[in-house]
Amino acid sequence: NSILSIAPSSVDRQLIWAGTDDGQLHLTCDGGDSWTDLTARITGMPEEAWIARVIASEYEAGTAWLVVNNYRKGDYQPYLYRTDDYGSSWRNIVAKNINGYALSFIQDTVEPNLQFLGTENGLWSSGDDGEHWQQLKNGFPSVSTMDLKIQRRESALVIGTFGRAIWVLDDLKSLRELARTQVQGRLR
Repeated sequence: NSILSIAPSSVDRQLIWAGTDDGQLHLTCDGGDSWTDLTARITGMPEEAWIARVIASEYEAGTAWLVVNNYRKGDYQPYLYRTDDYGSSWRNIVAKNINGYALSFIQDTVEPNLQFLGTENGLWSSGDDGEHWQQLKNGFPSVSTMDLKIQRRESALVIGTFGRAIWVLDDLKSLRELARTQVQGRLR
């Protein structure tokens, strides 16, 4: 069917991920000369669900996330899958407290443990590499969170919503520091 998301790796230029609107995921490790179908390796993904986004990690070549939604079939559960082994295995890292089907995701460009997930019902953050999630309010409404980008120079999270335009979470430095201390606390 249709490719919805293409994610070239910034770590290895030969790696490119591609997700479709009928639940297919493919990876090339040779710059597009050959492709491997990884679809059957995504345990628990609803059949023919949309792979709305594929996000390649900026830190590890074999790490990527899939934002999957299946609301077109009446399934409003959030799905966010992660691999750390080039797609050989996947796990859904969405916590039970997350409300609304998944629409967007981004890993922070400075602190890899800081991650953001946009759903139909708001914005969620994790400071411990996706182990725990909490809704980020701080003036941000519980609206459809369609796209997320990090403005590197300003250390800001730019959020695209459906029907409310753009919202900016200024200065990610404090969230980055919290994520660093969370991970350091776990390592002790």
